[in-house]
Amino acid sequence: MGPSKSREIGEMKHLSDQELMRIVQGGDYSPASEIYDRYSGRIYNFAFRFLKNAEAAEDATQEVFVKMLRYANQFHGDAKLSTWLFSITANWCRDYLRKADNRNKESEEVLISLPASSEHAPDRNLEQRENEQRVRRALEALTPEQREAILLSRYQGLSYAEIAQIAGCSEGAVKTRVFRAMETLKRTLTAEASGGDRCLNVVP
Repeated sequence: MGPSKSREIGEMKHLSDQELMRIVQGGDYSPASEIYDRYSGRIYNFAFRFLKNAEAAEDATQEVFVKMLRYANQFHGDAKLSTWLFSITANWCRDYLRKADNRNKESEEVLISLPASSEHAPDRNLEQRENEQRVRRALEALTPEQREAILLSRYQGLSYAEIAQIAGCSEGAVKTRVFRAMETLKRTLTAEASGGDRCLNVVP
């Protein structure tokens, strides 16, 4: 790889999402790796929490970026790239869940990853693991629509307007889904243990 090419790749890190996509739309796929670096982790985490299956989440992540390149001209610069990518991801996950032979396949990995504490590490780690299991079971009690809304809102930090665009519904419907999801999570967690409210604080 020549110096000019290396310099071009380095400069891409300073370009906005919209600028990178304009290059892709022009037929140059060299920004793909930079876009992948920016969003693959978030997309994988969302898909994993939605599907509860690590292998499916990996497939979703790869497919999202393939579709990003294939349908690049469908992206409009006045929108956020993250919203568009999460829309593709959510559609892939919904299609996956519709396949009966793929349902109920769960990864052995922990659903929620919490930050470690430096104080009382052994006891704290045990408490974290117990909380993680409670949160995972609580998320499983949600409908796919509620789980999608709560993950995009609480974990990915998307606005109700962005989630509505991804889900193809109104902002009011998103607010209702988030509200009902939080109510279900609270009931499920508090019913399991006296530490339910503490568990609720770690919901993504």
